[in-house]
Amino acid sequence: MSTYSIKTLEGLTHLKAHTIRTWELRYNLLKPKRTDSNIRYYDDEQLKKLLNVCVLINAGMKISKVSRLTNEQISLEIEKLMAGTLGNDWQVEAISNQALIAIAAYDEPLFDKIFSNALLRFGMVKTYLKVVYPLMIKTGLMWSKNDLMPAQEHFMSNLIKQKLFASIDALPLPNKASQTWVLFLNENEEHEMGLLFASYILRQQGKKVIYLGGNVPYDNIASVISQCKPTHIYTFLTKNLPVNELSKLFSNLCADFPNVHLCVSGRFEVVDQVIQNYERLFWIKDIENLMQVSN
Repeated sequence: MSTYSIKTLEGLTHLKAHTIRTWELRYNLLKPKRTDSNIRYYDDEQLKKLLNVCVLINAGMKISKVSRLTNEQISLEIEKLMAGTLGNDWQVEAISNQALIAIAAYDEPLFDKIFSNALLRFGMVKTYLKVVYPLMIKTGLMWSKNDLMPAQEHFMSNLIKQKLFASIDALPLPNKASQTWVLFLNENEEHEMGLLFASYILRQQGKKVIYLGGNVPYDNIASVISQCKPTHIYTFLTKNLPVNELSKLFSNLCADFPNVHLCVSGRFEVVDQVIQNYERLFWIKDIENLMQVSN
């Protein structure tokens, strides 16, 4: 079982620590435990309850009413919200929070149910934007504060990648694609989620995608590009690589493949260090940008 600090609860719920403590004292909503050194902490069940309470409050229920509900009654109210007509942010929040709860408990059947229902109701693009991406932000916050074990983060990532691969595989292969995209992550870059989603978007638009995945040596990339003659090269940068390494990568791509469109996404503070020095590099900041470039 994982443990969580009140600062992490603040980040996950957007509640102030003062509000959380007030709810504890006035409504007996949570019962924090204490370490031997008297530091407060919360467990998985309390995180689950607080996440669900926030959804109900955002949906219009008063804290005085929510506090009188049992855990089973709270779960039932959440189920009702998730089954209702879409169109409200708190419904999306409920889905995202339930997915987070499933990850914390290593509950694959629950995660599969939540993700599958989201796909049916939103489609892959909205599911990624409204559920998956916010979920990665939340788990990233938890991991950075040591409130989420690496095993839980890997559990989540692999489940989502399985869903993305399955969705990509379900798309028809293009017969005569107007564009060919080579997608890769540079050496020492391993976080494929954004790259996989880009692959889905491009395949959905009827483009040919040659997906190389993560941690690809430059000579391998160059060999594939020389052989396959793509119209576009696309990579994500997520790590704080030294400027000289980024400059070397971009300089080589620009020099070796002058007739190919070079596209890059990732953390802007990483990319912005060097991208402005290369006129042929196109910064793709979001899905709309990607769709514009690929049209």
